[in-house]
Amino acid sequence: MKTSTLRAQDGDAAAAMVPLRSLRAVASVVVAGGVSEAARALHQSPSSVTRAVQRAEAMLGIKLFERGALGMTATPAGQILAVRVARALEELQVAADGLRLRGAQASVAALPRLASDTLLQAIVARANHATESAAAAHIGMSQPALHQALRRLEHLAKMPLLERTRIGARLNESGRWMHQQAQLALAEIRVGHEELARWRGQGGTRVVIGTLPMASDVLVPQAVALAMGTASGIHFTVKDGTYESLTQMLRTAEIDFMVGPLRGAALADDLAEEVLLIDRFVAVGRAGHPLLAGGRKASLKRLAAYAWVGPLPGTPAQAVFDRLFADAGLAAPRVILSAHSTAVVRSVLLASDHVALISPLQVRAEVQAGLLAHVSAPLPGSERAIGITQRRDALASSACLEVLAALRQTAVAATLF
Repeated sequence: MKTSTLRAQDGDAAAAMVPLRSLRAVASVVVAGGVSEAARALHQSPSSVTRAVQRAEAMLGIKLFERGALGMTATPAGQILAVRVARALEELQVAADGLRLRGAQASVAALPRLASDTLLQAIVARANHATESAAAAHIGMSQPALHQALRRLEHLAKMPLLERTRIGARLNESGRWMHQQAQLALAEIRVGHEELARWRGQGGTRVVIGTLPMASDVLVPQAVALAMGTASGIHFTVKDGTYESLTQMLRTAEIDFMVGPLRGAALADDLAEEVLLIDRFVAVGRAGHPLLAGGRKASLKRLAAYAWVGPLPGTPAQAVFDRLFADAGLAAPRVILSAHSTAVVRSVLLASDHVALISPLQVRAEVQAGLLAHVSAPLPGSERAIGITQRRDALASSACLEVLAALRQTAVAATLF
């Protein structure tokens, strides 16, 4: 998997992250409309809630509430922040509910109210590193402190989150569930800070895009370039990988959305898709390929005589490949290589007489440069939807919305090319 980063106009660093204890107080006051009601909901004293709200305002350098005789009303900044904090707490509630189903005691219900940033960061770091020492170093803690944080989180979870194996400790199934929800909660908190910074005209906003091979050549780069020209303060990260790896990153908020071929009826229930364009495969070979002799596009029968670079097994592209030849009553051609990487496919095609089934968008630059050529017309029956995949319950940030708009604009231009 490869990761690329781009920054659209550096801005000021975002304000320091406010501790979850203070954020929880802010969100509760927004809902309750006053400190006393919020204190009862949080099982804290009114003075403690007041100090927590004041600390958040001091750290952010901005007023989150208007105080009056009738209570406290959230300012626009307070509303922006509270929306994301409420979503983070919902993720922790989902975590508690899931742990209860896995056998935790009923007192796990207190987890959303008592979990701290340190505990959530500890399990995320532990999930991403092979040892406690490496995890601790990554988040700037000592190994004993990280170990104690994980033990405290297990106490709140009311069940073990790690298991011993012959190669060391690792998260068990309940731990992996807690990790996923902790990561989602932390992502919501991060976005809340970023949205507030952006509202104030500061930088520091991040958009992380997952891209499948078909989208990494034209759609995503052009959309990012378009967004970079119109938006400021956005730091872009582009990660490519398989559908399965990107889907997992989507579920844990490591990417904001994914761009590439859609799954349609086979889509998982927790994901949502948006069609950007309908693509049709063509057979592609090197410039000067024998199939181009005579100036006519090759038929499937002529294509079947050549060795192919095929799609990966189990992918929608593989299903299209098999169906094309079966529907034509032809035996499947000989596949000498199955590849996920567009770069690998290009290299093989340029160095041989092999043929590949590929999207025209993936080889646009090489065709324009006279290196590769379409040896067939777009193949009927090879249509597939290309678009955006997000978590069904995701709330896109303002920066993500701008990039999504750029993607839609880029897709329209691609269909007109």
